[in-house]
Amino acid sequence: MSPAEEANAAAIRAFYAELWEQGDLSRLPALMHEEVAFQGTFGQVMRGHDAFAAYVRSVRLAFSEYRCDVRDLLAQDDRVAARVGFSGRHEAGPFLDFPPTGRNLTWEGVGFFRLEAGRIRHLWVMGDMLGLLGQLKG
Repeated sequence: MSPAEEANAAAIRAFYAELWEQGDLSRLPALMHEEVAFQGTFGQVMRGHDAFAAYVRSVRLAFSEYRCDVRDLLAQDDRVAARVGFSGRHEAGPFLDFPPTGRNLTWEGVGFFRLEAGRIRHLWVMGDMLGLLGQLKG
């Protein structure tokens, strides 16, 4: 990988470790472009820091011990692809309209990122929602 691709890969690792696992939203401006566009598994599109921060908060409120295990990371030019394993204990709040189940949940997902000047400009994710819904339903 080129130095720029290494830097982009490091930004994506920080995205998962700092924003998601640690919940450090103060890092959002350094990691994400102010006009970031995020497209989620269900087709929803969120734009900007405020919308993305609200999304992170909602997921982190639902799960304690939230973890993101980056299993594969590929960087080419201004694009990065990540395959990630997610886990957490669903005990703190609702998630996907399910009240807290108290269960430890795990699921897989992929993220495709486009970076601009080292910050995430566009993010498209796809997660195994069928598997996750099965765990939520018990």
